[in-house]
Amino acid sequence: MKRTAIKFLLAGALATTAGIASAGGTHVITVSASVTGVCKIVDATSTLAFGALNPATGGTVNAVWSGGKFSCTKGQAYTVTSDDGLWESASGGANNRMKLSTATDCTAATNCIRYTLSSVTSGTGNGTGGGANDISFAVTGQTLIADYQNANVGSYADTVTLTIAP
Repeated sequence: MKRTAIKFLLAGALATTAGIASAGGTHVITVSASVTGVCKIVDATSTLAFGALNPATGGTVNAVWSGGKFSCTKGQAYTVTSDDGLWESASGGANNRMKLSTATDCTAATNCIRYTLSSVTSGTGNGTGGGANDISFAVTGQTLIADYQNANVGSYADTVTLTIAP
């Protein structure tokens, strides 16, 4: 009888312990994040050089661009806009003008040289990891003989700002 009583006590103790062990539950954790769409400039400045313009030999002159890059979050749509420079005669990129360094403005047509400027305008980012993900501004510029054949002798310059927006 003692054995039977001990067996019952052990069985009861095991049942109580088993009940405690199985009284657990689960807790679910939801993990989340979002990636912000951003664009950043890799090279903040570049040059677009027409070099020496010779009205005597004339012709269309294509500028040499020094390069410039930016990057955007992978999959982020972007737009690139231009302020068309300090001396533009009308908006749109075909009316940019370089001003003679000794002139105060472009009221005299011979104090400015018209040029065209174009660059990448839109696309989708490749990621911001650098290197192969960087996107070129792909700037080109051109001036025609008609734009500089009657220009005053001297150095001409303009400053154009490109803005990237996601």
